[in-house]
Amino acid sequence: MVKLVSLTEKQHYFVNRLIKRRGFEISKKIEGEKEGIVDIHAKSVEKKPKQTLLIRIILDTPTVGVEILRNTIKERDNGEFSHAILIGGERYTYAARREAKEMDVELLHRRFLSIDLFMHDLVPEHDIVEEKEILELEKEYGISREQFPKIKAGDPAAKAIGARPGDVILIKRKSETAGKHQVYRFCVA
Repeated sequence: MVKLVSLTEKQHYFVNRLIKRRGFEISKKIEGEKEGIVDIHAKSVEKKPKQTLLIRIILDTPTVGVEILRNTIKERDNGEFSHAILIGGERYTYAARREAKEMDVELLHRRFLSIDLFMHDLVPEHDIVEEKEILELEKEYGISREQFPKIKAGDPAAKAIGARPGDVILIKRKSETAGKHQVYRFCVA
């Protein structure tokens, strides 16, 4: 008998927040069809017109290898998704990480299903800046995006919003003197 595994209520909550933060909404959820795997299909709602997202969650495998990654890539390509995210495991093998980078699949750790770091008071709001606004900033300040202070793509906040190297991130902080303080960061590998 196959044991069907599904997301807990808490995990559903955090996956929904992750998807909404990136400008998508869930269009289809497939749980328990494959042992220990949950697939979520999402479509863009605002910033990214006509984009679709495949989120594959691996619930019961501690180490995610290249076979699971290749199945995810195959599903992404067959389903005509514009992007894929693989969440799960305690770790990813070196081969899986390397191939994910080459095949443009985002790998997230299972902890993204248990916390939302933006709910903490000390973590400011992060947003990816659109290209039009970046060009305006470059013109206004007479600088290029590479001259902004840096943030690593591996930073937990950058990963949570889906920032990639080359993106510019707007960080909005609360300030006792200024009310709100905005800073820009250039995302690097």
